[in-house]
Amino acid sequence: MTTKTVEEGYWLSKIPSKRWAEKFFLYYSPVWITVFSLIVATGAYKSFYDVEFFILGLVVSLPCVIYPLLFPCAADKGKPILERYWVKANIWIALFGFVGNYFWTHYFFVLLQATYRFPVEFKLNEVPVMLYFVTHAYFISYHAATTPILRRYWTAFGGRDNRTFLKTLGSILIVCAMAYFTAFMEAWTISSVPYYHIEDRTKMYTIGSTFYMLYFVISFPMFARIDETGPKHNEKWNISRTALEGLGSAMIVFILCDFWRLAIGSLNGESVGQVFLGKNGL
Repeated sequence: MTTKTVEEGYWLSKIPSKRWAEKFFLYYSPVWITVFSLIVATGAYKSFYDVEFFILGLVVSLPCVIYPLLFPCAADKGKPILERYWVKANIWIALFGFVGNYFWTHYFFVLLQATYRFPVEFKLNEVPVMLYFVTHAYFISYHAATTPILRRYWTAFGGRDNRTFLKTLGSILIVCAMAYFTAFMEAWTISSVPYYHIEDRTKMYTIGSTFYMLYFVISFPMFARIDETGPKHNEKWNISRTALEGLGSAMIVFILCDFWRLAIGSLNGESVGQVFLGKNGL
């Protein structure tokens, strides 16, 4: 008689390519955060305009692609670029983040009365282009930090295949807690930059963070699945699936945001029934 070995809880992926990329994203996060913090603390951003802000966006986001491209890990050497985990992770986040900036930002304009007042003209759908790049760095870090936490929980208590009601409930609670914490901390940490104009900061930190957490309630568990689906939880995704999963996740968030618009409305208590995509949400 053979005994089935139950996997113990673990943090980082057992897939070498993914494990290396997760560690790289985690190690890189303090680097770009330090750059951002110094710019804010010294007030250097006050002399930034289109070119400077655009360069800043590139500086914090491009290393997520350039470093693993130039210095691949042992598991990635000789492997086609599109099969490397870090490529799939960047594509997933890039698509999800683009939809967020291009579309969902207008929910912030109207529902949360939060707008951008950066001294720039280089915008795409009323959102400064540099924020598309900055968002990439933010989201890479968020998901690199939360994926190991989810994996640790999912692989504990009898392993991934032990899907009891209580374990599923615990997973939902963990995702919601991480999503709200992430949303709140971002709203709070950017408060010192005057280019983020918020009408009611107290409501933004509490109710607004609840709205923002809708992004991550979906994205955290969906992103963690890359290359870890299938019977043995090591199914390799191709680029097409990665892109479709990222865009599909974005669509779910889009629907949730619009349900909020119809059911709850804006922070000032007004219902928002009209279509509002456009300049500053109007």
